[in-house]
Amino acid sequence: MPFINDKLEYFARQQRLQGKDILPLEEINQHEPDNAGKRTLQTRFRFDVEAVMNHLRARIFGQDQAMSAIEKMLRIVKADLSDPEKPLYVGLFLGPTGVGKTEMVRILAEAIHGSREAFCRVDMNTLAMDHYAAALTGAPPGYVGSKEGSTIFDKEKIEGSYSKPGIILFDEIEKASPQVIQTLLNIFDNGRLTIASGEETIDFRNTIILMTSNIGAREIYHYAENRFSFFLKQLFYHLNPRFAGRRKTESTLEWIVRKNVERTFKPEFINRIDDIITFNWLKQEVLGDIIEKLLADLNKKISKYRCYLELEPDAKALIIEKGFDKRYGGRALKRAFRQLVYVPLAEKLLESPSTEQSVTFIAHRDGDGIRILDK
Repeated sequence: MPFINDKLEYFARQQRLQGKDILPLEEINQHEPDNAGKRTLQTRFRFDVEAVMNHLRARIFGQDQAMSAIEKMLRIVKADLSDPEKPLYVGLFLGPTGVGKTEMVRILAEAIHGSREAFCRVDMNTLAMDHYAAALTGAPPGYVGSKEGSTIFDKEKIEGSYSKPGIILFDEIEKASPQVIQTLLNIFDNGRLTIASGEETIDFRNTIILMTSNIGAREIYHYAENRFSFFLKQLFYHLNPRFAGRRKTESTLEWIVRKNVERTFKPEFINRIDDIITFNWLKQEVLGDIIEKLLADLNKKISKYRCYLELEPDAKALIIEKGFDKRYGGRALKRAFRQLVYVPLAEKLLESPSTEQSVTFIAHRDGDGIRILDK
């Protein structure tokens, strides 16, 4: 793919120099002129930014700032303005657990490629030792496996296609060893990774690189709880003249999270990241939307039985009461939903006689639990 992309890029550049528009090969015979004489920019990427963002906003709640950053990134990628010798984008997602950092990547892959699994995920807590860097680059010459050139990278998902970017996620980046971080620096700089055997190169120049981390999660939780210790940090930040200029461009929370990042990673690593995006803790007003999404997913599962479930307001209130915990985010709410709804619903389904007619169930609060009844 790298060779083909280079040739296509060269061909497109020559065509532009001659004043001609160029379309990807697969769309040459499908192109239609814009309506009403309106001309829109034609780039090699064929995904709709608005459609992708609508898909994200329907599934990720309470993260407006992160959504705004992702939308800006997608517009830059769609316009093909990234450095051609580097990855399309390098982003770091920070924030507490269970707020949608990893889920954001899954849904982004689903919106662009049509599958939640259409991205390469690397769990960095499995690369905590220095010698585990060989899992990325392959075993060096002279070591077992060096001739195979094996790597945990999925080349196809990383390189994407001419019309769609590849996506890779480095999950929990703070747990990786320094040697692994050094390998990532080379990728961020050069946009390529040559396997130690020298027989294969993975091209990251058509790749959106995303990383997640829980760095600063404790400070975010303190901010949510408005504890006295965090108030003192706020007071110090606003009174210290050293930060007078920075106060105008970033919030106190962003500054404190950024200081945690600077203590964890070296400046040369941070300097190669395009965006550091802080996810907020989940607020109570978005919990109802999350429950509705969990309910919609459940109804998809039970549609094969011709069944449909409705939640009464008191049942929703119980799920929020049992499952809302800022420290654990949406995962705690999902556990409460599973325990309070899945269990009685499974019992109801197993006890119900088989029927060809559609059946609607109603979930009511019953003390500290939920009871499933026929409508």
